[in-house]
Amino acid sequence: MLVHKCSPHGEHKYSYVGQLSSRTAHGAVVRAPWAFPEMVLPYVTFNPGDIFTETFYEDRWYNVFEINSNVHALKGWYGNVTHPARISADSIEWDDLALDVWMTPDGIQHVLDEDEFETMKRALSSIEMNSALGGLAQLKDELGERWRAYANAQIASALTARQWTLGTAESCTGGLIGDVITNRAGSSAYFQGGIISYSNDVKERLLGVRRDTLIQHGAVSAQCALEMARGVRQTLGVDVGISATGIAGPDGGSAAKPVGLVYIGLSTPDLELANEHVWPGDRKQNKGDSADQALRLLLEHIATPSQPVVLVDGLRQNA
Repeated sequence: MLVHKCSPHGEHKYSYVGQLSSRTAHGAVVRAPWAFPEMVLPYVTFNPGDIFTETFYEDRWYNVFEINSNVHALKGWYGNVTHPARISADSIEWDDLALDVWMTPDGIQHVLDEDEFETMKRALSSIEMNSALGGLAQLKDELGERWRAYANAQIASALTARQWTLGTAESCTGGLIGDVITNRAGSSAYFQGGIISYSNDVKERLLGVRRDTLIQHGAVSAQCALEMARGVRQTLGVDVGISATGIAGPDGGSAAKPVGLVYIGLSTPDLELANEHVWPGDRKQNKGDSADQALRLLLEHIATPSQPVVLVDGLRQNA
C-alpha cells in the first residue's frame, strides 16, 4: 500500500510504503516504519524503525498516527488536519492542511502550526476552513478517547500485577472518574466502587473527613482531598483510593479559591499525595479535565515505579 502525503491542492509531496492492517467502510489502518533519517522535534524524536500505526478516514477531516519505538514503547500520537482521505485498493492520498496535534503518552495535547494554518486558510474556501476547524475539534476529542483507553489499560495491568483494588471518592466530578474507569471492559476485576460525596456531611460520615479539616481548610483543599482518598480505602476496603474535590463552576469561586480549582488526592500502600490544579474551561470541561488528571495520577504512580513522596501540609513534595 502506497501512502501519499499531499499539498492542500492534492499534489504529491512525498510517498512511503505501508502495510494495510484493516479496512472499514469509511477508512483504513496502515502500519508503516519510519523510513527517513532521524527527525528531532521539540516534543519527540522519530528514529528509523519507529512504527507508525496510521488511521485514515474518508469521512473525517483528520487522520491519527500512533507512534511506537522499535521496542514497542509508546512515543505518542500525532494527528493531522486534512481533507478526507482518498483510499483505493493500493494507495492512500491525504492532503495536509497544516494544523496538527501532538499528544504525549500522559495525554497532554499540543496544537501545532497554527501560524502556518493562518497563512494557508486564505487559499481555502469557507467550507474548507470551517471543516478544518471542526476537524481539529473532533481530532482532539478522538485523541482524548484514545489516551483514556491507553491509560485504563496500563492502570488495569499494573493493578492486576500487584493484586490491588481501586475505589473512588468524588465531589466535583460527580462520579465521572468511576465512569471513565469502568468504560474499560473487565474493570470489575479491580474496581470495587465509588462514593460520590457531594456534601460535607457525606464526606464526614462515609469517608471520615474530619470536621476540623473542613472548618480550617474547606472542602476544596489538598487536606480534604487526601482524607477523602484515605477514607475511601478504609470504607470500601480497597488498596488504592483516588479522590477529587473542587469548584467546577460557573459559580462558587472566590479570589482565594477560583472557579476551576480542583484537588486530586491519591492514597496507596506506598504513598499519599494531593495535587492542585486550576482548569480554565466551563463546568463540563473542568469535570472532564479532573477525571483525566485522576487517570494521569494513577498512570504516573501505579503503572510506573514511583519515587519517594512526602507531604508538606497536605501538598505534594518530591523527596
